[in-house]
Amino acid sequence: MIDSSENRGHLPRLRAAGLGLLAGLLNGLIALGGGVLITPLLVVAGVSPQVAVGTSLAAVTMLSSVGFAAHLLFGGITLGFIPILAAVAGGTAGSVLGSKILARLTPHWMLMLFALVQVLVAIRLVDQGLGTALFGEVVTGGAPIWAYMGLGFFAGTLSGIFGVGGGALVLLGLAAFYGVPVVEGLAIALALNVTNALAGLVHHARQGRVLWHELKVLMPTAVVGIGAGAALAHELPVDTMRVVFGGFFLFMGIMLARKGWAIARKRRDDEAPVT
Repeated sequence: MIDSSENRGHLPRLRAAGLGLLAGLLNGLIALGGGVLITPLLVVAGVSPQVAVGTSLAAVTMLSSVGFAAHLLFGGITLGFIPILAAVAGGTAGSVLGSKILARLTPHWMLMLFALVQVLVAIRLVDQGLGTALFGEVVTGGAPIWAYMGLGFFAGTLSGIFGVGGGALVLLGLAAFYGVPVVEGLAIALALNVTNALAGLVHHARQGRVLWHELKVLMPTAVVGIGAGAALAHELPVDTMRVVFGGFFLFMGIMLARKGWAIARKRRDDEAPVT
């Protein structure tokens, strides 16, 4: 059972259903497992970071399994199975490191670090979508196996810390540095989401750190979102999607940074000696 001090807070049913729909849409469109939304919102709702991550990992595992199946139906695996295995191997090692870092994080630092990652991803997305090349031109060509393993390790580390799948970060890295089309990389990103999240989920589930009730409300609308997102991913212009979601990440990153700063300031005020 979860300690009551660790499991305080919850999401209202309507908000959980809406979160599921949005998380599913992002999962189908650009392989975001959903943790990028679920983890911080649970923390803001009052759930401890460990329980928020455990719940998020369970959601990411289920969402990305459905998303992977959907993209297999739409386009198959164009990059082959060897790159998937390399990314998964790196991701598994990274998730172990990330889980150790998580144990040392407080809620306000978790939100601040999450916000930083989101803002950096947003800037890169918008830069690519607008074609401004502020961070250099994309070098086209096939990515070497070590790149899949290295990107997988980085994504796995973030998965262990934040409860995200990490596949979208691999997808962005492949697109940013090797010119791999986003649609072609969706299957490998979703496969990595599943393995990274599952590796961390086992530990959290054994500790009772999963809010299964929220997941029951979230999943039905998430499946609808995944179907819509997977279909749109094969139809919408890639650059348009990058700009739109880059703006979304930028907004959310700023809001999370403000929340983290507010929590830190409140803690300092509470700990200040009374004169």
